[in-house]
Amino acid sequence: MKSTGRVLVSRRAALKVAAGLAAASAAVGQSTTISWAHDLRPTDPAYSFDEYERIVNRDVAVRMLYAWPNLTNPIIYNNISNGLNGFQFSYDLPPAQTQVVVQAYATANLAMYDDTLWAKYRLGEVFKVQDPTTGEPALRNLWFTSKNPAVDQPPPDRSNAYYSDLSIEGLQRRGVLFLI
Repeated sequence: MKSTGRVLVSRRAALKVAAGLAAASAAVGQSTTISWAHDLRPTDPAYSFDEYERIVNRDVAVRMLYAWPNLTNPIIYNNISNGLNGFQFSYDLPPAQTQVVVQAYATANLAMYDDTLWAKYRLGEVFKVQDPTTGEPALRNLWFTSKNPAVDQPPPDRSNAYYSDLSIEGLQRRGVLFLI
């Protein structure tokens, strides 16, 4: 008879392991502190509902919405830039007629935090993000700051670095709205 390489586990052993894991997770859950959430409603002054509505409900020809759950997703920035560039240069749609909204959640929220928080809470170490310049865990937000200077008017030449800037700041200059 051939060995299939399977490891047989009795039902009793599996239940013991499951019970142990449940007890461990319950113990860990009890050691955490309680945090209170604040429901932000459209009537709350902190919400700036009118400003939000003015931005997201303006009259445009194209709307793009990106759900962004993963901080280290290497594709999202290229997808956003390609969408903007495609409509502008391939379809001759004025940039003001394209609206892009990015909803960051889960670990992607970290890309919205400034360098102070990255250093204070050692977010690079916690989330295994390496700073390419130091080779150490990141103490700064690698995704936010643009390497390009701000401009008053978008450049006419599509080969300008302005149109290939994949930083959050660079995409915001092109009108992308990042939500957290």
